[in-house]
Amino acid sequence: MEGLCKAFGDNVVLDRFDLTLYEGENLVVLGKSGSGKSVLIKCIIGLLRPDSGRIEVFGENVPDLNYTELDQMRARVGFLFQSNALYDSMTVRENLEFPLRRHWLKTPQQDVDERVHEVLQSVGLAHATEMMPAELSGGMRKRIALART
Repeated sequence: MEGLCKAFGDNVVLDRFDLTLYEGENLVVLGKSGSGKSVLIKCIIGLLRPDSGRIEVFGENVPDLNYTELDQMRARVGFLFQSNALYDSMTVRENLEFPLRRHWLKTPQQDVDERVHEVLQSVGLAHATEMMPAELSGGMRKRIALART
């Protein structure tokens, strides 16, 4: 990112923000409430358009990408929403299958089932497959959202 700026009216959230992240490097974004962490992440994945600056992901400037290109880029990036963003009318299994079906339409059902089982085991919730989000604790919902990511 180079010179990233984003404001909402008179409230300047990001002011000429620069960041370089290298392949294989992990980054944690920390800061107090209202410091712009969520705005930064939303700009990176194209949910918010910056007022100015460059955001390069996989060699492409995110603000220049069209809807299809953004969708393809997002399929390669894992991000976890602060509020989890689970579909309340879908079971845990359906919530996990949703992005798989959306991005990999030709994936055989057996492969989808195996992947869902694998990620649920990885977050310790293999027993929650047919539960609805309303039946889960806050921590369980966060782990389901992480599994979906």
